[in-house]
Amino acid sequence: MPPRHVNNRMLLTIAAIGVAAVTAFPAPANAQISPKLGPLFATKEKSEPQGPFVPVIGKVDYGTAENRFGAPRTGHIHQGQDMFAPAGTPEIAPTDAVVLETGSDGGEGNYVYLYDAKRDRTYVYMHMIAPAIVHAGEKVKAGQKLGGLGCTGSCWGDHLHFEVHDGKGFEAPAEDPLPLLKDWKSLRKPL
Repeated sequence: MPPRHVNNRMLLTIAAIGVAAVTAFPAPANAQISPKLGPLFATKEKSEPQGPFVPVIGKVDYGTAENRFGAPRTGHIHQGQDMFAPAGTPEIAPTDAVVLETGSDGGEGNYVYLYDAKRDRTYVYMHMIAPAIVHAGEKVKAGQKLGGLGCTGSCWGDHLHFEVHDGKGFEAPAEDPLPLLKDWKSLRKPL
């Protein structure tokens, strides 16, 4: 029962103000309403863009036919897609993944292999400008920076050699990454 000095007219006015406040300040579309506090105390969720993302930040040039998957090489075929951009351009994880291996050798240059368990795929990055900034066993998020594009190992011109293999590791035959790359979103900077 309301206190004696509060009449029905005052209660209706208070109720109307509450309804007006709710309709004047609606919650954002992606807000979550706290069940304890009600709609007046809605909180907006932080939403980050979701991958898959093109593994090179910014504008990419896919080169010519010799840079494409399946192009003839001495004793083998090209198993990836070359992606040209200026030296040092950030390279990112296309999806949430775990780092399988990083290293450097004469052919691949500085490299990193990522495994995406959700899609059961391995992504291979070669010729990075410097050793990867991530380490084997580390979990990475879609859009997270792995290192920079370069020309280490056996290469000509700054580019990312990007491969996609089914399963964990690169024992399975490579598949053409270009259709995936054309479907994935581009970012302006790492997340």
